[in-house]
Amino acid sequence: MNTTHSIFNDKQLNCLILGGLHTPKNAAVKASVILLNSGNSHMRMQNLLNLEGMGFEKIISVENDSKNYNIEDFAQKFPSVKFIIPLEKAADGDLINLAAAEISSKSFLILRDSLNVSGALLTPILAQKLSSENIFCVVPRIFTKAGQGIPNQFIPGAKKSVLRIDSSTQVTDGMPTLYPFNFLGLYDTQKFKELGGYDGEIKNSYWQNLDLSFRAWLWGEKIKVSTSFTVTYAEEIPDQDSTPDLSQLRFFLKNMAPVYKNERAEIPASKFWGYKLRSSCGLFESLRQFNLARSWVRKNRCRFKMDAYKLISEWGSF
Repeated sequence: MNTTHSIFNDKQLNCLILGGLHTPKNAAVKASVILLNSGNSHMRMQNLLNLEGMGFEKIISVENDSKNYNIEDFAQKFPSVKFIIPLEKAADGDLINLAAAEISSKSFLILRDSLNVSGALLTPILAQKLSSENIFCVVPRIFTKAGQGIPNQFIPGAKKSVLRIDSSTQVTDGMPTLYPFNFLGLYDTQKFKELGGYDGEIKNSYWQNLDLSFRAWLWGEKIKVSTSFTVTYAEEIPDQDSTPDLSQLRFFLKNMAPVYKNERAEIPASKFWGYKLRSSCGLFESLRQFNLARSWVRKNRCRFKMDAYKLISEWGSF
């Protein structure tokens, strides 16, 4: 486990950056936008046109594959858009880290090319209102292309010390949610960087998302839903891979294992054997991972404001 992950974007990826040399016209929305591209959406061209017309301070289009052979054509058609192309395999969180490092706006919006991006998405007044609330992440209401609500309130629970997450489509303005669905939301740039961004050692995008979101809550930040902020998918929504694997184990060590006491957190040595039972690794590798996690928590011990037990048991008060 990388013990320096309290620093934003400490994992460097090889990438190619094109365009973005022109300042967007009429930058009325005091926020930037990161568009995550799957590479096969028919909405991409129209979404870029719409985003240019909405007046964001900066637009960054992030590819998920270096084999996008028409990316130079897009860069010529959209000179105010910065295109980031990774030259190695990367999870969604790694790609967002690359883009966020280019952003100086107070906040940034994460979208996907499978959404139907319209001019009503984020008006200047709404962007100002949401960013002034000083919340780490504001999550929109999300709908399918058929107009059905997608569960985007996630509620943490535990059963026999194992994290359980319930979901609901019934939302009210300002209600808390454990994490943003599929990364979609308006993020406070400074808080994002202070939290360290997404963990590049976690290879699974779902666990990357959950790791940063859980860490935000444990470190005293909040993620809330806004009913005045909505997005709609124009295409089918891909399943999120929440399979328990090495990424899940790293999430467990960083978020579920720490115990908060006397205004600081630590991972008690007594928790090793419980971790070993979860781990598919051998004894020495499990011990190595456990000790690295203890070092990471020790380094960040004073940044914790609670532990997972308190977060879950007091969720209704947030």
